[in-house]
Amino acid sequence: MNSFLLPKDLRAKDEHGNYGVWWHENNPGPLKKLPFISQFGSMKFSKVRIDDSMRPHLNDGIEIHYVNSGKYDWVIEGKEIELLPENLSVTAPWHENGSTSGIMDIGQINWIIIKPSEFSVNKVLVLGNWSKLSKNFQQNLGEMIGDANNAVLEKAKSFKKYFDELRNELAYQEEGFEIKVQNILENLFIDLHRQLSNKIHKNQESDYFIEKLTHLLQSDLTKKWHIEDLASEFNMGKTKFTYEVKKLTGFPPNSFIISLKLEKAIELIKNNATITMAEIAFICGFSSLQHFTSTFSQRNGISPRKYQLQQQKKKK
Repeated sequence: MNSFLLPKDLRAKDEHGNYGVWWHENNPGPLKKLPFISQFGSMKFSKVRIDDSMRPHLNDGIEIHYVNSGKYDWVIEGKEIELLPENLSVTAPWHENGSTSGIMDIGQINWIIIKPSEFSVNKVLVLGNWSKLSKNFQQNLGEMIGDANNAVLEKAKSFKKYFDELRNELAYQEEGFEIKVQNILENLFIDLHRQLSNKIHKNQESDYFIEKLTHLLQSDLTKKWHIEDLASEFNMGKTKFTYEVKKLTGFPPNSFIISLKLEKAIELIKNNATITMAEIAFICGFSSLQHFTSTFSQRNGISPRKYQLQQQKKKK
């Protein structure tokens, strides 16, 4: 935070060595003139502090956080995440979110809570009379925000300018600042709509990529697949294909193929009590029984034969 951008009375550090602005219900400040904003904060923490108000919570609005610096352990709808620099999180009123420990680490974080006229699980987003954004735009934006899978945008550096501008307009309260704040928020929502749409599109492409790859491999697990051949199926070079598979599955291509073979082996063991390990090794495309046994044991921490005996005991 550039302290020179703030009025002189907001530059001083508090007793904890932190500085910035935080307006809320008990300290509304400029928000008195902007009733659709229930909270705004832009704080730089120079020491670790405990703040129970930041523990996982629900609120009555759309809550947006943007991290300038530092690392914040966060949870959104029970899913633990790390909010890192240039990350933005956005949650709906029914999404529980906050710091898992209530500890605010050293760094700079910005947040705003915008209270819509309507927005719930059963009601589409209506920001209110202050916004000129179209009804369809607001509805689409609400649908994207309402899906907790879209809660975090990485490398969202463009949002820094919105929080800087909001902080300065609210801090100085110059003539017409209310209109300026409304315009900034509308631009923020337009940018948010675009980036969420792009994220969803990329996720859909990724799902299709993995679905197609999995189907291709499972169609013949006994085949000795060459990475170059698989890459050509997706019109990719070997390097890009390897990168995409590892990014999306956590495994390099050869390891992902082995994972699918082991999934098939487990399915066969569970559904066929009389099948032999040698038959499974052949069906799943392992080069030998020894290769199958060692690979299964390494990945699952138990030999396939012992695993088969466990399954048989469960059925008795």
